[in-house]
Amino acid sequence: MLLPARHITVAALAAIMLICGCAEQPASLRTVAAVEVPLRTPADRADLLAMLRRHADAGGLHVDDVTQSWHTFRKSAPPDEPPAATDVLTKTIYVHLYRGPDDEGPEVVVDDGGHQGRPWLRFLRGKQPELALRVRTRLLSDIKRRWPDAREVPVTGTGGVPLEQDLVWTGTTYALKPERLAAYAPRNR
Repeated sequence: MLLPARHITVAALAAIMLICGCAEQPASLRTVAAVEVPLRTPADRADLLAMLRRHADAGGLHVDDVTQSWHTFRKSAPPDEPPAATDVLTKTIYVHLYRGPDDEGPEVVVDDGGHQGRPWLRFLRGKQPELALRVRTRLLSDIKRRWPDAREVPVTGTGGVPLEQDLVWTGTTYALKPERLAAYAPRNR
């Protein structure tokens, strides 16, 4: 299966917004919570995918696993691509959970671009926030039970997440490096 054009466009735009940390997003696409799940074994990965499918089914969502399509797409990357782009755009897992048609935007985005083996699950506000909240609450509860060492990822004021290299683990939580705080502050218009 080839990666649909809409996913390529969405992925490219999301990567640019993530790298820049500057784009204001529609309310439905704002990240409201994020968690990092340590996948150490193939069984961990299988458990996460099964958990995503189970919660998607229970919450009226559908799973769109485009990991293989993303790999095919990335093989065509230019050889002179900047290292930062290569790091962020290289993923070993890339999954979305949608409530309606894919073009309405996902409610959950899972990928490990820039932090391979430690996918971040970004929970978006969604077009139906009350339904997205139910799925998020239940899924996060199961994740914490299965992976007690899962780490919360900070959400920026613009509704995104920082780049992994802009974070430092304090032993109890991720924090933005002090020298990078200004890069993630909401911009005055």
